[in-house]
Amino acid sequence: MASMKPTKLLWAIPSATFHAGRNLVFQHAPRVANALLRLGNVSGRGAAHEGPRAVDYFHGVAADYEQMAAHVGLVSEPRSLFQGRRVLELGPGDTRTIALLAKLRGARAFSGVDAFDIESRDERYLRGIYEPVMAREGADGGYARAKDLLADVRYHHDRPSLRAGGSRFDLVVSRAVLEHVGDLDALFDDLAAVTTPDAVQIHKVDLRCHGNRLDHELDFLMFPDAVYARMASHTGMPNRMRVPGYLDLGARHGFALVYAGATHRISIAEVEAVKAQLAPPFDGMPSEALAVLGVWLVLVGRDHPLAAKALRDLSTAALPVAPAEILSPF
Repeated sequence: MASMKPTKLLWAIPSATFHAGRNLVFQHAPRVANALLRLGNVSGRGAAHEGPRAVDYFHGVAADYEQMAAHVGLVSEPRSLFQGRRVLELGPGDTRTIALLAKLRGARAFSGVDAFDIESRDERYLRGIYEPVMAREGADGGYARAKDLLADVRYHHDRPSLRAGGSRFDLVVSRAVLEHVGDLDALFDDLAAVTTPDAVQIHKVDLRCHGNRLDHELDFLMFPDAVYARMASHTGMPNRMRVPGYLDLGARHGFALVYAGATHRISIAEVEAVKAQLAPPFDGMPSEALAVLGVWLVLVGRDHPLAAKALRDLSTAALPVAPAEILSPF
């Protein structure tokens, strides 16, 4: 951290100390950490999207997956995405709302995998989301029917459990999850093992700092790898992989990348303003790569008809902007 300016050092040292202490709790007392996360209703949606607004959020998330599938040509009708599919959601968070929506829209089966056991046990909290979801979907039965639909949804909290589950999924979805995975190659090894040869994956990846900053979106890239590992190895803080690493991730595991589009960018000038203070390897990366702070990825298995149209040698500079007009603001 020697290249940091004094003001950044004054922020970085207490930040590293705080996160390192939190990381020790997650490492050595995971049950306590999970309980605290549940107590705080840590969902990833932010305080503005709790309660009634959570319903809007989840409908927006499901619509994003459906509209992206239609945009890429995976389906002709957006609402048909989940129909008849066996779905795996990465990082479902504290509710099973995407599972509920998928079931209501015809999913044959649904499972989730999350490194943290943060699913809410608060019936009142869940009822306040599931009941209006059912009503908006025009489904009868309210909360009781929602619970029946979700009764066979299984959540996994570790890799062996996922692999041992015996399921084969033909649709994998995630939102703001991949950036929190410490070993993405291990995850994609698992996905290769539990998906069908024609499976579809739709991921939205948030490459921003997730709050760990002083005054710049790239501040969290100033910590040396060894320091950041002590801060983040067990907490789910961002893994800091930049967009080029995501563009070739699927190909290393037998998946074809058929769409990639940027959701957030900062200017090259903003990157250059702090680049000299970034830790290796970020200080040596192209500014165009550091400027991309979010991306949609759509991948398919080797037997999917779209696999023949896989993107190859896609440069970060040529990365298109995702079609914001069809995506939710969440």
